[in-house]
Amino acid sequence: MAKYLVIARSSGMPSTLSPQEVQKVIQKYMSWNANLRKDGRMLHSEKLRAGEGRVLRGQAGKMVVTDGPYVESKEVVGGFWLVEAKSYDEVLGMLSNHPHLDGPGILEVREIEDLSHLG
Repeated sequence: MAKYLVIARSSGMPSTLSPQEVQKVIQKYMSWNANLRKDGRMLHSEKLRAGEGRVLRGQAGKMVVTDGPYVESKEVVGGFWLVEAKSYDEVLGMLSNHPHLDGPGILEVREIEDLSHLG
């Protein structure tokens, strides 16, 4: 089976949600994760801290470091899932009920290239 990286992008959780609504959203993610783990398809997942990070750029042969990305940006990577599936179609089926798609979130799916034959 192939490995796929699912990247969650969004502009963050709306500040208008009550604590109870935030808890409901978190519970949806936890349930979705638990179901994928139960099916043996989840290899790893993590939520990234909002508002923290560094952006590295190459400039004239040197590394330039800036703070960011910022939640105020239109889109920020908020987390990821590493899953196993037979094909992109199978991954899309797994993601069809993903809670990130309930709001204005975006999921990006990328197959991880198997380089084990090189080493």
